[in-house]
Amino acid sequence: MADTPKKDAWKALKSPHARPWLALAGEVPASVAAHLAWADRPLAAVGMTLASGALTAATWWAGKDTKEARRLHATATTAAATGYLTFASFTDPLGATQLSWLAIGGSVVAASWNVRKVLRVNPEAKSEQTAGETGLLEKSLGKAKAKLRGEPTVEPNKVTAPIKLNDMTTEELGNRLKNVAVELGVPPNSLRLKNDPDRADYTDLVIVPQDMLKVSKPWPGPTSFGGSITEPVVPGIYEDGAPAKFWFPWDQETGRNATHFLTAGMNGSGKSAGQSVVIADALTRRDVIVWAVDPSKGKQTFRPFLPYLDWVEMSLAGGEAMIDALGQVITARADALGEAGFKNWTPAAFAQLGMPYMIVWIEEAAKFFREGTEMEGLVMEARSAGISVIVSLQRPSSTSMPTDVREQLGGVICFGVKGSTTADMALPDDVRDQGARPEVWENRRPGYAYLVAPGVDEELYPVPMRTFNASDDDISAILANAPRPSVDPITAAAAGEAYANRTRYDADTPLTSTDTTDTREVVMSKEAKQQHDEELLERQINREIDDRLGDDGSADDLSGIDPDKEITKPTETWSFAKAQPVKEKSQDEALAELMAMLAEYREQGLDEVGPRHFQPYGKEGRIGRSRAWISDQLTDLADEGIHLEETDTAGTYKLLYPELASV
Repeated sequence: MADTPKKDAWKALKSPHARPWLALAGEVPASVAAHLAWADRPLAAVGMTLASGALTAATWWAGKDTKEARRLHATATTAAATGYLTFASFTDPLGATQLSWLAIGGSVVAASWNVRKVLRVNPEAKSEQTAGETGLLEKSLGKAKAKLRGEPTVEPNKVTAPIKLNDMTTEELGNRLKNVAVELGVPPNSLRLKNDPDRADYTDLVIVPQDMLKVSKPWPGPTSFGGSITEPVVPGIYEDGAPAKFWFPWDQETGRNATHFLTAGMNGSGKSAGQSVVIADALTRRDVIVWAVDPSKGKQTFRPFLPYLDWVEMSLAGGEAMIDALGQVITARADALGEAGFKNWTPAAFAQLGMPYMIVWIEEAAKFFREGTEMEGLVMEARSAGISVIVSLQRPSSTSMPTDVREQLGGVICFGVKGSTTADMALPDDVRDQGARPEVWENRRPGYAYLVAPGVDEELYPVPMRTFNASDDDISAILANAPRPSVDPITAAAAGEAYANRTRYDADTPLTSTDTTDTREVVMSKEAKQQHDEELLERQINREIDDRLGDDGSADDLSGIDPDKEITKPTETWSFAKAQPVKEKSQDEALAELMAMLAEYREQGLDEVGPRHFQPYGKEGRIGRSRAWISDQLTDLADEGIHLEETDTAGTYKLLYPELASV
């Protein structure tokens, strides 16, 4: 153990990085010795000057086969070193001026060679080099796995290495980026891949060694105050300081679709705070309204927004009423837009119909899915009606939200998550393959996120961003002066009684931290819950009746009915057996019942089935399971390819006849 420091010191002195500094230190004794020997001899001064020039010229000549930058660097270093030696030898080698120039200039020259050594990629080699020749990725990939297509591009805090893959795919390389990070000694989320769309064997390895997002940036304010929602929303910045932009509505010029968003992130990842910046920026536009619901945190999330949200609910029952009303709103808005000649919502539709764009912000959406609230129709049909839905939850698993809903969410803002499985659920496979690793952050880096959405440059999908930090006071101050468009009559009428009776919040209502109003949902009694469900069902039935009778048919069908006529007394009395409690089926029993229903549908000659064919859901249904459970089972059966097969329509499966396969 006693020899270890000596061995380490000797090893350090032999390192190539130490050589420029040893040469620098050697200038002092060399100049002192030359001064003592030749200080009073003019011929020696002339000789040393000529020798310095000859050595500099020899360096230039010797570097003719190297790259131009290396040749110039070596020649300039030789000229500086020999020039200083000559000057110091015949003046005062230990003078303050001479030593200052040596310390400053010599350190710069020595350090420049250290930098060149670190970034060097064998300059005498051909443009295509093996990973083994350069040492890059040698341990993690092996010599035959990849080749450098050229010299890496070095930028401030960014190195881009062009790679040609041989015996592996970009997906396999993406899965091994953690190994590459260990070899290079950088954080695992500092690596990502930039794939070549024209060649599957070409990719760029991008290395960002220093995290430039460590310090949270304050919200600079709205990006387009008083502008249109068709302009981009900016929730934060990328690692290079560029703004992270995305869009909600459809755009004809670029072909960009209107977008629903999934906002995913574990507790403490900054999900709600980041989403608040998005909503604050959107609410400063002249042609957008926001409906919002959060059955968990209520005013803790919505406090600065309450006076500026067109409809806000902070209970599960209120949220269900809003979601139920949206079904009618979508139909009414789509019909009005179609009659006016609009295929999609545009600013012209707002100008002509007074119909603002709608953003529906659903926080803690998993609560609604667990209660059986259906949103499939909402996310499938809302975009053309000028409505974008934001579904925000912690973990987008099949147990938290139906897969049919998740497939309709074209945009993703993924904050830190717990584990790679959740990251796989939230982000597209190709983005994961390029190095997106939100599980590295978990909730230790609040505000860090990946942004995937139509209109965003696909090369930015795996690039980390961080949302701005906006306080409630900042948001309130901005929104107090922002335009507040009114809801159009078509939307208001379609939303019905629930919208008309919604709770309104005045801008003068105190919303400071001293407001201690309990915003948690009041637990309903069994009777109150039953009454709420009956009212919701009654509204749905009334709408079905109105749709079936129509405006003209209702008068004809009911014209012969006398509302004052007494009902005839029944001649027979019926009695009903007392209802027995429904016993919950086991997993195997429910699956067996589902398979039996599939067999019955085959006998009926059905070609396609979906979750709607297995209603009613829940304990009252034949299967005894929720819609989400049934949807997951149908998806699994489609993956097996024996009983079902996927179709182009989400939530619809082709019914197969496996018994015929053995004939």
